[in-house]
Amino acid sequence: MKIKLITILILLITLLQSIPAEQLTVVYPVLKDPNHSIKVLSVNKTKYVSVEDFSRAFNVRTYYRKESGKIVLFFPKSRVKITANSSFIMFDARLMQMPQPALLIDKEIFAPVKTFMTLMKENTIPGLQYSIAAGSEEYFVKENRVNQSAVITTSTVKNAGLVRLTEIRYEEKANGVTVKIAAQGTFQDSDFSNFFKGDEWFYLTIYGASCDSTALSSIKPTNSFLRVEAVTTGSSVQLGFRLRRQFKSAEVHYDLRSRSILLSLFLPPNQDIKRKIEAAKSAWIIDTIVLDPGHGGKDPGTPGRWGYMHEKDIVLDVALRVGKLLKKNSNLKVVYTRKKDIFVPLWKRSDIANKSGGKLFISLHVNGLARNSSANGVEFYLLRPGRSEDAIKVAEAENAVIHLEDAADKAKYAGYDDITNILANMVHSVNMRDSELFAGILSRNFTENVSQKNRGVKQAGFYVLVDADMPKLLCELGFNSNKAEARKLNSSRHRQKIAETIYKSILEFKEVCDKSISEN
Repeated sequence: MKIKLITILILLITLLQSIPAEQLTVVYPVLKDPNHSIKVLSVNKTKYVSVEDFSRAFNVRTYYRKESGKIVLFFPKSRVKITANSSFIMFDARLMQMPQPALLIDKEIFAPVKTFMTLMKENTIPGLQYSIAAGSEEYFVKENRVNQSAVITTSTVKNAGLVRLTEIRYEEKANGVTVKIAAQGTFQDSDFSNFFKGDEWFYLTIYGASCDSTALSSIKPTNSFLRVEAVTTGSSVQLGFRLRRQFKSAEVHYDLRSRSILLSLFLPPNQDIKRKIEAAKSAWIIDTIVLDPGHGGKDPGTPGRWGYMHEKDIVLDVALRVGKLLKKNSNLKVVYTRKKDIFVPLWKRSDIANKSGGKLFISLHVNGLARNSSANGVEFYLLRPGRSEDAIKVAEAENAVIHLEDAADKAKYAGYDDITNILANMVHSVNMRDSELFAGILSRNFTENVSQKNRGVKQAGFYVLVDADMPKLLCELGFNSNKAEARKLNSSRHRQKIAETIYKSILEFKEVCDKSISEN
């Protein structure tokens, strides 16, 4: 998925405009250069860290294309890719999203500190800890390309705006212990960072917080802890828990209802719990693929011109080719929403997917623009509200099939008018994360193997995807309104190449997901 941002060029006069730069210091792991310097700038009240400074501090090789605003960090066991003006970050084949996009400032890429450091800790540098302090130098901005709404701030907040922590309560559970930290304000989950130091200590850092260190440290803990030490460091609080018991894992999040930070420390599971976990894991194994060739029957989709095939015939052929490859070369079960030239209502397609126990839903389509015969390339769509005019138009075109359905079918879409409401409880789900993962894998493989322009991963609201309770992706395989691309799509050799690429991506997705399940 790729968010299309409207950007503007803001020219700042260097002699009049400056930013008091802050400095980020890596606390753990210990770096070779103890005097490493990593710039932090404030943009629209959000702190951004220099990605290049970060890579230099860790002494990792980088590949940076300044003309395109893309940088790749080559760590020993992983590769991290960041693009200016994009909120997405790639960890090898895994695509993840930050709440704010990376920025290009003076031809240098900056990423939002909290999210970037949290993702680096979770995916590349286990146990990563850092602190931020005011720098001794002012940073002069020459040229800045940022989101239209972003404004460079001219001062940094030191103690103002910090959320005060007032109390710690403990509750022993059968599988561990819960710690509730009362706060006089709100946090985002990206404000927290934690790690175990051996079996003796657990550390929780809360960014944007302050406290009375003596008062919090004096609160008597539960039997799971010998003591708790609260330390303030600039604009953060670190809580150190001296452990009496050996815990396996930890989770932390902010609970708006109780206005508290909830920390859960988990003990290793007993045999009964292990059996239940294994049973739950098996339910997530990727074993059934649902292929959905769009349109069909009385609905031709994007019509064929110049004597070429309609959309409904192209996507059916590709779906059957993918299914044939899967059945021949894997143990995966393949389910089709249609195998013939018949009309299937949108609601029934997701119903077929759910009733078959599908673990991945792939809807295949071909694009078309009546007023733009030069548009070309493949696109991949995740189910989210449309973020660009082009994405919204594509969704409207694919959703228009509802007008061909009978009254009983149309009644099933009652309440679907506001796609945003439907998505409110699912955009952060496991299914969405896995959808993004598959989208990243498929997009990369198309770029490497299919001779078509890749227009990237996007997001829009498609009715056919709404009710499918599994990872899902809608693929636009090209433009039937472009004569040259229509000729390609009418080539059986080219359709076979597309099918092989989808097949390869499904197997790669299964391997990544199944490995993650077995490890966790």
